[in-house]
Amino acid sequence: MDWDPAFTKRNAILAALGGLVPIEDTRWPPLSELNRLLATRLPVRFIDDGHFSELGCGYEQAVSRGMVPTRAENWHDFFGALIWYLFPRTKALLNRLHMDDIESGGLRRRTPRRDRLTHFDECGLILAVPERLEIEPLLHEHDWQQLFLARRPRWGRDWQPFIFGHALYEQALSPFIGLTGKAVLVEMEASFFRLPTHERYPLLDARLSAQLEHSALFDRPRPLLPVPLLGIPGWWPDNEDPAFYLNRDYFRPKRNR
Repeated sequence: MDWDPAFTKRNAILAALGGLVPIEDTRWPPLSELNRLLATRLPVRFIDDGHFSELGCGYEQAVSRGMVPTRAENWHDFFGALIWYLFPRTKALLNRLHMDDIESGGLRRRTPRRDRLTHFDECGLILAVPERLEIEPLLHEHDWQQLFLARRPRWGRDWQPFIFGHALYEQALSPFIGLTGKAVLVEMEASFFRLPTHERYPLLDARLSAQLEHSALFDRPRPLLPVPLLGIPGWWPDNEDPAFYLNRDYFRPKRNR
C-alpha cells in the first residue's frame, strides 16, 4: 500500500495516533527521519536491511544490541517503530524475555513462551481499567452483549483501549470483519483517565512493563483475551446498530473446553 500522510484520519482506530507521533511527511519517511523524530529518547535505533545483514544475527539479537531492523516503505515496520516510540519499556522487556529463551535454548529452538510474546507483540491490545474484576469475567465468557451494549457508557470514559500490536495498526488501514486484538488488562488509578492522551502513554508503558515482568504472564498457555476490535464503541460506525453484534462469526460465543 502506498504512503498516506493522512493515515490517522482513515478511521477511529488509527485516529488514536493523531497528535501523538511527529510524522507529517508527504512521502514515506526514511529511516533517518524515523531516528530523528522517534528514537532520540529510545534505547534503540532503526536500521535498514543492509545493516541488519552485516550483523549476521537474528532479529531479537539485533534488538538486544540496540538496533531494530526496519524495512523501508513498509507499513508493518513503520507501525512497529511507532510502538517503540509509545511503549519503549514494554518493547525492551519483550526483547529481554525473548533473549532469555534464546540464550538458554538457542536461536533455532522456538519456545512456546516466545510464540506468546510474538503474538502479543503483533496483535496485543491493552485495556486500561480502574478495576479488572468488572470487565475480566465478561471477556472470559465472551459476553459481548454486556461488554459492548449494556456497559457501553464505560468505553472511552474509564475502559480505555490502547493498541500495542503493530500488526493491528497495519490491518486497520483496511479494517475487516474479523479484526481482533488479544488483550491484557491493566489497572490504572482514576486520575489516569482524566489526563491528556499523550500523558497516559508513559504511565501505561511503565505499569504494563512492570506487570508483565512480575506476573510471568507469557509462561502460561493462552494468556491473552480476544477482543473484536470493530465492536469497541466509537471505533467502528456500524456498531452503533445493536444488530451489528449479532454476527456470531465475529462475536463468537465461548467454546466449551
